[in-house]
Amino acid sequence: MVELNTLLGLPKDFDTSTLEIGKRYSIQKPRERAFPLHIAMLVVDKDWNFYGYCIVYSSLVKDEKTELEFEVLSLFTEDEQKIYKEKFIHAAKLTGEVG
Repeated sequence: MVELNTLLGLPKDFDTSTLEIGKRYSIQKPRERAFPLHIAMLVVDKDWNFYGYCIVYSSLVKDEKTELEFEVLSLFTEDEQKIYKEKFIHAAKLTGEVG
């Protein structure tokens, strides 16, 4: 089973204060996942806080894990983060993605 991801969810232990526009990061996610490459994707954490947009350059699926390399394209202000979270949670409740 491969999980299709449309958001780049950061690992629980990722320090979001290190996010910088133009900086590249490498992360590892549990499970086998499919990510679109070379398009703008929203960056989010486990609590549905949205940080900005990124581009995923590479994805390697191996040993039931997925390794990703991404670059931050933009970062949201605190007000923008609040709006994105509110709008997403509202929509995700309608689709059953969140309770």
